[in-house]
Amino acid sequence: MKMQKEVVFKNAMLWANNPIRKIYGSMRIRDGKIAEIFHDGRNTQGADTAVDLGGKHIIPGLIDAHRHFFISAMGTLPGDASLWTSKHDALDAIDAACRMHQSDGRWIFFLGMDHTKWKIPSVPTIEEIDAVARGLPVAAVDISCHRGVVSTEALRRTSLKRETLRCKGDMDIRRDGSLNGLIWEDAIGRVLFAVCRESLLSCSDEEKKKIILDEADRCLKLGLTHIHDPGIPFDVQRIMKDAQQDTPLKMSWSVTAYEGLCAPPEMRDHEEAFHSDHAPKSVKFFLDGAHRTAASMPLTAGLKATYRAALDSVSSLSLWPFKLLLEQKIILKDGKLVLPYQRFDDTGELMRRARFFTEKGYRLVMHALGNVAAVQASEVVKTLGMGGCASIEHLLIMDSEGLDSFARCGAVASIQPGFIPGYADTIERMEIFPYLKAFPLKSLIARGVPVCISSDGPCAVDDPLHNIRRAVDRKKNDGTMLDPDERISEEMAVFAGTFGSSSSLGIRNDGLADGAPATFCIVDGDPFTDSSRVSQTWIDGVRVYG
Repeated sequence: MKMQKEVVFKNAMLWANNPIRKIYGSMRIRDGKIAEIFHDGRNTQGADTAVDLGGKHIIPGLIDAHRHFFISAMGTLPGDASLWTSKHDALDAIDAACRMHQSDGRWIFFLGMDHTKWKIPSVPTIEEIDAVARGLPVAAVDISCHRGVVSTEALRRTSLKRETLRCKGDMDIRRDGSLNGLIWEDAIGRVLFAVCRESLLSCSDEEKKKIILDEADRCLKLGLTHIHDPGIPFDVQRIMKDAQQDTPLKMSWSVTAYEGLCAPPEMRDHEEAFHSDHAPKSVKFFLDGAHRTAASMPLTAGLKATYRAALDSVSSLSLWPFKLLLEQKIILKDGKLVLPYQRFDDTGELMRRARFFTEKGYRLVMHALGNVAAVQASEVVKTLGMGGCASIEHLLIMDSEGLDSFARCGAVASIQPGFIPGYADTIERMEIFPYLKAFPLKSLIARGVPVCISSDGPCAVDDPLHNIRRAVDRKKNDGTMLDPDERISEEMAVFAGTFGSSSSLGIRNDGLADGAPATFCIVDGDPFTDSSRVSQTWIDGVRVYG
């Protein structure tokens, strides 16, 4: 749709200004800008179009500053593992797919597995997968994209060997030293990139572009006006760059290693990089994992978690609750229980790697899910003087000391409250309350930390309205709240999903204000009602959806 010279939207609830406040009135846009916001009752003559919204809401254009856009775009490639409820389901699905594709040698790829929710949470072994794989490369990836199970041919096709990985623990072994087929972090990241690359080999440039544009259209329908992929290699950056001119969606990305998502980027990744026109260039480092986090907690919390796992095992007549707890490596250090899953044991090495990129003008983005990793990230940001040019992502669990340390570094905190429904039970089984905070939005804001709300889709629900809602109601699947003290107001949540996201990317955002770009969404009801949906998306004065 072409830009209309002047449009007035009447009878709307506007989430306007900075800080955001709700105003019932009208908004006039002219030549791609917001000309004025005013209370109803004014004469709207002279406008090309006057639209009576009848009480619908206008919010600033939504931004997802942490969305695995490219993996979502490749969504037609994998089979759906989210419905598996057992090892038997997994092997049956793998067997059926391998029968169908036995002659073409293609990857057999599934995404969305979550074995922790199975009645017997035991994943297939590499021998069991090989028995049905018929010599094909097979990968079944967890919903988090941070672990998965593979066949022997998948390891051969990706040249994956435990001894050549920077973190050898990313490939699990048995007591006799043999691989059991469960791989993590860097190893599964390499498999993901390999699967995507082989799948794209048969695509023309136009077909590759269409994959990107189709996903861009899906984002626009959700009210997204800008997405940021937290890590893609330079060959994928080129595909994204080529597609930018053919979609109104603003797209940006962080540089990561060519080999895999979780590997630390090198000089080559800088030299071959293609950068977005829509945000300053940035680079991504992983300081811990997803299930394997670098975190610490009081000894009391660990004892309570152990007791709870024992009770769950008794009540379920199964040892699995206790086994799942003991799968985590745990050490006692300085009177605390520590999950020792730092990707960089030597902070100096991380500092040197980060400095290589920051000296070349990159913003710094770091994955830090646990409180130990978050403190390490804040130390690096502060030492390098990158406080205004850094975003630290996830911060799932934090203690008061870590929150104070983080607040002093000056980085943006990118949080994903949309995970709450799916992961609340797991967090509560850790018995971290009241010793730590989960998704600590309010605690961070109270310390003056700029907060961004993002999705981490497709690892979590990628609807931006879902994510800001869960920041406010903290709702678990059973309707109760996780750590209710961390709730924030509706205005704060909208701010974090728009202004906060812009801060995470290092771009300007004026929201809904006189003279600002006319980039906004129209929601058919209260944005914080689960049934409400985005009905229109506008970018720079052009209606791009609805």
